[in-house]
Amino acid sequence: MARTIDTIKTELKQAFMQDTTLQEKYGFAANADFDNVFSKVSLESIILYIVAASIWTLERLFDTHTAEVTDYIATMKPHSLRWYVEKAKAFMYGEPVLPELISGSDVYDTTDMTDEQIAQAKIVTFAACTENNATLYLKVAKAGPAPLTADEKAAFIAYLHEIKDAGVRIDVISEQGDYLKLDMVIYYDPLLINANGESKADGTKVVEQAIKDYIENIPFNGEFRKNELEDAIQAVNGVVMVEFNAAYHSETGAEDTYDEVVPYCKPASGYFKFNNADLSDVTYQPYAN
Repeated sequence: MARTIDTIKTELKQAFMQDTTLQEKYGFAANADFDNVFSKVSLESIILYIVAASIWTLERLFDTHTAEVTDYIATMKPHSLRWYVEKAKAFMYGEPVLPELISGSDVYDTTDMTDEQIAQAKIVTFAACTENNATLYLKVAKAGPAPLTADEKAAFIAYLHEIKDAGVRIDVISEQGDYLKLDMVIYYDPLLINANGESKADGTKVVEQAIKDYIENIPFNGEFRKNELEDAIQAVNGVVMVEFNAAYHSETGAEDTYDEVVPYCKPASGYFKFNNADLSDVTYQPYAN
């Protein structure tokens, strides 16, 4: 960004007064102030103003050139998967102010919006984009995570059609979290944990909490990995050993749709919901030496 003429002139004045050759020729002290030595209408002051104005003009030209190049690149360059993720999170929806895209651009006009209104309108918290068979698959979710409503999804798709590259096919996915079923045996120290997986110190369901923490901390569109969950449970104080028999994954939760996880899987919706994790087949056995 171009500096002001006054800012540039001030820097020139300082350089002028610090020059030892000029100090000797003019006879001013090294710590003297330019404005105390030369008047505003002096030849020296006028020359420094002309130089400062010239530098300012050049910096403005550089700014203009940079803006033109940036706009050209934005117009001509095919966009990356990361760009679609960023634009998904930039989507704005809702009241009291409904922002509109600036004509011919992929940016909203937020002139009449407060920071709070802008934050409230940006409803997409999570997004991930992948490509397969010439189609982009864009998974999105609100905070929670939670899927977009029907109206929100329709508006989001219309938004994408306005900003996407011509000829690009996009499939928007915004669904409830995927389902998991876990089949394992937890061998526990009966001095520390009871038969329900609860800590004898405070009654906390420490094993269930470890499973919940692992599932909820999987990155959006990240993988569920059996070995990582086993390690998380194994780290619980009082758990001696984990016998992981199987894990099953389903997009819908219907009984006939579960497939065994070998040894990892990625959620179709982009995330798992802990309340979908069926722990009925997680059993506890006291560990005996």
